[in-house]
Amino acid sequence: MAKSGIKNYFGRLKLSKKFLLMYVFCVIFPLVITDAILFRFVFDAEISNQSYDRDIAIEGYFNYLENLNSYDSSVASAIDLNKNLNSFINTRYSDPYEFYDALTNTVTYSYFTTLTDLKWDRIVIYSDNRTMLSGNYFHNLSEAQGEVWYRRFINSGRNEAVYAYYDMDPINATADRNRFVYVRRMLNTKSDVEKIITIEHKLSRIQSEIQDIPVNCSMYLCCDDYVIYSNREINVDYQSLVNRSLIEPYKTIKEVEIGGTTFKVYAFSDEVTITTIIGNNWPIVVAILFFTLLIPIVTMKLLERSITERITILGKAFGEGSNDYFQPIKEIKGSDEISDLMHNYNRIVEINNELTNTIYKDKLREQESDLARKNAELLALQSQINPHFLFNALESIRMHSVLKGETETAEMVQKLAVMERQNVEWHDDSVTIEEEEGFIDAYLQLQSYRFGERISFNIDISEDCKKILIPKLTLVTFVENACVHGIESKSAQGWIFVRVYKEEKNLVIEVEDTGDGMEEADVEALQEKINNVTIDMVRAAKHVGILNACLRIKMMFKDQVKFTIESEKGIGMSVIITIPSDLITTA
Repeated sequence: MAKSGIKNYFGRLKLSKKFLLMYVFCVIFPLVITDAILFRFVFDAEISNQSYDRDIAIEGYFNYLENLNSYDSSVASAIDLNKNLNSFINTRYSDPYEFYDALTNTVTYSYFTTLTDLKWDRIVIYSDNRTMLSGNYFHNLSEAQGEVWYRRFINSGRNEAVYAYYDMDPINATADRNRFVYVRRMLNTKSDVEKIITIEHKLSRIQSEIQDIPVNCSMYLCCDDYVIYSNREINVDYQSLVNRSLIEPYKTIKEVEIGGTTFKVYAFSDEVTITTIIGNNWPIVVAILFFTLLIPIVTMKLLERSITERITILGKAFGEGSNDYFQPIKEIKGSDEISDLMHNYNRIVEINNELTNTIYKDKLREQESDLARKNAELLALQSQINPHFLFNALESIRMHSVLKGETETAEMVQKLAVMERQNVEWHDDSVTIEEEEGFIDAYLQLQSYRFGERISFNIDISEDCKKILIPKLTLVTFVENACVHGIESKSAQGWIFVRVYKEEKNLVIEVEDTGDGMEEADVEALQEKINNVTIDMVRAAKHVGILNACLRIKMMFKDQVKFTIESEKGIGMSVIITIPSDLITTA
């Protein structure tokens, strides 16, 4: 029951609503779910990319610190290996003059001051040789005892260390409070003099070099509770940094030990939101929406229009059929099953219309033919002379002419009687072309008696055309028209030619005269009348001969006849009748 109810429900829906349901449940919902999954993948990828970027940034900071420590270690080693420098420090001097002389030689020839950039770095060697005086590069070890780095170094027991801190109580009030110091014992030579090398870097140098490391997150370099560098803030409080690390969801914190000191790097990424993802990946988002939503929806809409529009056209075509005809579909688009259905509909319409023409139109044509024949009989009887009285009178005149020896007159009367008898005897509307040839010959012989040498004629009918049936007294009508309107109105001698022959798949009948001809406008008017002749036109016309003959020929040969009129004023006129061979019948 439920399955049947669903079928009935969908059966009542129009195609547009069915496609709408298909859009929603088969396209939009699946695509929305798919896009949500894709966005989730993009979101996770963005989180992963941020984590990777933070790791790379932290690794860059660590590499910098390690490289800096390696640099300091190599400089300190070079100093520690300098024998002249060690000899200078280990020597006990008797007076300041001796010390300064030795200092000058040592600084000049040991070149240890060239091992680093004195603009950014400060090298100081501390020793417990009290005969040495404190100066630019050499200090008494007692002067370092108040330094933070010294206390840490002694307590650590190490031979090499790195310290970074903020000096709250510097010994030298003018010194930089931000301290970054590399410390190393000089142990290369055996001596009772204790020697310590310090290489101190200006924090501005470190910050400048770290700043060149490419990062796209907030970075904080710390040593214990001292924030050495931040790429986003100035004078950062370490405790606030720790508090932030407790609540930030997108962070990475790593430590590295260098020279016995632990350095910690905090890296924070901006919060990831849908808006951020779309902004950072808008080409991908646009591509996803384009390929997963826009293209499918547009494609489905085009498919819907392709189906519903043609079905609507087909439905209208079925509904617009008249009583006699269905209207064919003029333009059929596509080559799918619906277009095949529309082509089949057109074939059915064609067959139906042909059947209508065959059954109903043939009956109508038969009725019209009968009316035309009866109209011709009526026109023939309009003389109101009793046919039997006329024939008897003509026979009496002929016999009287024979008795008097007037043979020419007798022949004329005989031919006239033949024509009049054919004109009134309508037991059959069709005659052979051979019989029609006899009418034409009789008529033209009579006209020869009238016009004398002014008229000549030639009748040329192919043997294979003589038994073909045509409407009675049609060809003689065209011949009569040639005599009356062509030869009679011209004083010079004229010819009339009648030719009947087969050409390709047609029967061709030509009636040509060399009479007076017609003007071009008159020819066009006559051609128009012949092409559209009807019974009503025949009844309304004053001169019905040509139109009557054309109408009867058309009816006999199912309107497949072609009439061609060629004429030139003063030259003559030609009427050509072309009939398809498959429509002709023979006696």
